[in-house]
Amino acid sequence: MTDSGARSLKRMKGESSEKELMRIQKWDMHNKFMHDVRVLVLDKCGLDWESWKAVLKEIKTHLVDEFEPNWDIHQSDPNLMKCIDNISKSLFRKWKFNVECDAELNRIPEPPAAE
Repeated sequence: MTDSGARSLKRMKGESSEKELMRIQKWDMHNKFMHDVRVLVLDKCGLDWESWKAVLKEIKTHLVDEFEPNWDIHQSDPNLMKCIDNISKSLFRKWKFNVECDAELNRIPEPPAAE
């Protein structure tokens, strides 16, 4: 006579570990995608752009084209393209903010004006 409670507990533990593995795989994929976006934004977009809106559409399209060999991206999907644009915009703003903060911190103070 076997204990059905023990068998169901084993099955629950197995399902739990599968769910945990799926969660880790999704998180790993998310991190890889964010890394790829960050690298492309930093490589292809210079600081001479005032904002993400000012970045030329051709450059943004080129960024997405660079993703395609590694990621299954359908440019015909407007929701996906909007999501990629929002991620890129967020990373661009964060990068620009960090650069401006570093520049301010490393700024050489002007000597006081002689009276």
